Amino acid sequence: MLGLSIAQRRQDLALLRAVGATPRQLRKLISRETLLLSVVATALAYFPGQFLGEFVFDRLAERGIAADGVVFHQGWIPAVAAMAVAILAALAGALGAGRRASRIKPAQALTEVSVEGKLIGGGRLLLAVLFLAAGIALTIVTIAVISGPLTPATGAPAVILLAIGFALLAPVLTKVTTFAVQWPVRALGGVTGQLAVLNARGHSGRLAAVMGPVILLTAVSTGMLYLQTTNDEAGRRSFADTLVADAVVTAQDRVDADLVARIDDLPGVAGASAYVSSVGFIEHPEDSSPANEGWTLKGVTAEGADAITPVEVTAGDIADLHDDTVAVEHQHADRLGVDIGDTITLRMGDNTTLHVRVAALFAAQDDYDTLLLPADTLAAHTTDGHAKRILVKADEHTDPERLIADLTEVTSAAGGLTVAGRDVLLEEYDDQKTTANFAIYIMVLMIAGYAAITVINTLASSTTARRREFGLQRLAGSTRGQVLRMVGLEGAILAVSGIALGTVAVLGILVPVSLKRLDSVLPAGSPWVYVSTAALTVLLTLGAILLPAWRATRDRPAEAALTIE
Repeated sequence: MLGLSIAQRRQDLALLRAVGATPRQLRKLISRETLLLSVVATALAYFPGQFLGEFVFDRLAERGIAADGVVFHQGWIPAVAAMAVAILAALAGALGAGRRASRIKPAQALTEVSVEGKLIGGGRLLLAVLFLAAGIALTIVTIAVISGPLTPATGAPAVILLAIGFALLAPVLTKVTTFAVQWPVRALGGVTGQLAVLNARGHSGRLAAVMGPVILLTAVSTGMLYLQTTNDEAGRRSFADTLVADAVVTAQDRVDADLVARIDDLPGVAGASAYVSSVGFIEHPEDSSPANEGWTLKGVTAEGADAITPVEVTAGDIADLHDDTVAVEHQHADRLGVDIGDTITLRMGDNTTLHVRVAALFAAQDDYDTLLLPADTLAAHTTDGHAKRILVKADEHTDPERLIADLTEVTSAAGGLTVAGRDVLLEEYDDQKTTANFAIYIMVLMIAGYAAITVINTLASSTTARRREFGLQRLAGSTRGQVLRMVGLEGAILAVSGIALGTVAVLGILVPVSLKRLDSVLPAGSPWVYVSTAALTVLLTLGAILLPAWRATRDRPAEAALTIE
């Protein structure tokens, strides 16, 4: 926006150079103007920022993402830091944009007022290469190193880096896309289409100023959302594959070992086990595997664990899971350098440490980043403090529905017990994912909102500045309707090009991640996410360019043609 604003003031700066202003004086003028505006703008943003911060925190608290004991407080340090970053970014943008205008010779200044500068600066090109390289590197890490639910940890930054890289290359990419769409625009728009193409080609800098935010809006919105939906679908499939139980018995208070044993002895039951779930970390030995970003901890009953867990024991015995013991996937154990009888230190969900002895090693599917512990041991480190569920597996001769009916009959005499199918755990998994993804949706909304505001501001500014151009065009014979159609076609070129480039940028990470996680080229998620994002981008772009053009063409052509830009 600052770059476009200064480019539109090139004539003013040229006149100042012609009457004796030095490059240093022009740089001071630009920086002081920008500093003044930035200080006022950031000060005005302070109070809405506090309100918005508290509003977002309340939404997170409602969904259980923020703990009950956490209270919102925004001190002065984040506010000052945010203001400083905003002001420095504005100053850097203004100085970068005004660099050429302050360096040209006075004799050249007036002759180059209407001439487009070079296609892309060396600094911008270097930044674009760096961002693209970083995005590609993170994409490779995501595909080759990261696995399971941690994929968005590197995939999401890759989306943002690739989008920024493409946005920085907008001046070059604008030339490419304009060349690609010129024939259909000319065929559909006739003379008006020809004018739109000529304007787009002749003022690529103006077009590129808006192309960057459109690329960001498309790439970040679709990329972040589809990356999350793909990861969620892969996680749900993995969870369903590892959920081998056929029935779930839930207690309002707690389940005891006697109840688990009684159910395990019932006819038609292959195995029953208490069930507790939590998250923890391996502190010792040092664990550098991706799973140590957050291991899934599952508490089970030793006697029934082999029936309700999708693992194949390779060493030791699951039945030895008593007291402070653990079962580890054998490849993870090799990386840790531990074997049967060795001790590892866990950081539990309640932030306490627990020293556990390795009682068994097992083999499981790649995404099974899970440690098995005794249910009582794990439950002591959870919010409830005890197990509230029993997982039950039917034997090969018993139908799951029959098992549920039998369990309902057996448990009806005991109060506070309910029996359901395995779907209840899948529903809970979906609810937990929806809650956890709420923060992702907020981040996407904020980035998309930023890009949308930038598109509107930049288009409105650039279109309003063309009042004299529109007046001269009408004096040459064009009607107001033809001018508006030309501007509309320019907006269509901009929107379609930006959407296409944003899509290309995000496919670079979505396709390989989808192939790795789902064995599918297409990511999971509704196609309406992409359709609605593209439609919103088109409407936003056309509205932001047509409304200022309509206002700029209200005056008489002769009056508009005399406007000093």
